[in-house]
Amino acid sequence: MSNKLSISARKAVAVAAIAAGAVVVLPAAQASAGETGGNCDSGRYTANFWLNYHTSGSYDYPDYFRWELRVRNGGQLGNRSNVNAKVKSVNSGGTGDPVHYEWPSADNIGPGFETHFIPNSVKVARNKSMYASYQFIFDKPGGSDPSCTGRTDSV
Repeated sequence: MSNKLSISARKAVAVAAIAAGAVVVLPAAQASAGETGGNCDSGRYTANFWLNYHTSGSYDYPDYFRWELRVRNGGQLGNRSNVNAKVKSVNSGGTGDPVHYEWPSADNIGPGFETHFIPNSVKVARNKSMYASYQFIFDKPGGSDPSCTGRTDSV
């Protein structure tokens, strides 16, 4: 059987073979999934951040950003926080890391978990060490908005 069959075609062949009573061993799919994350805080305001991605062939494909905004010890967080997230790769040349995708949120992020999906066309060569950088601006009712920044581990 060729490795060029799609995953859905492989599943169809396996179902047909099992129905016929045969045992079929299919080659493993050449894609894998992963997650890298980080966090930052400013006083009582905390952000957790994750970049989910999959690898296929010689590329990493970032799938989505996910984050959680929280306030510790009884503080308040409004519904107008901001997230600025980027998919980047390590530049060993020392002139700044290239940005492969950038997403600045609208002024409408609330507390809790949220997700932003990255277009399928974004990819980073595996030898470039992809990571995400992020900035959070917390909507502090009745005061100046604190912020924090960070980055995930490289993959």
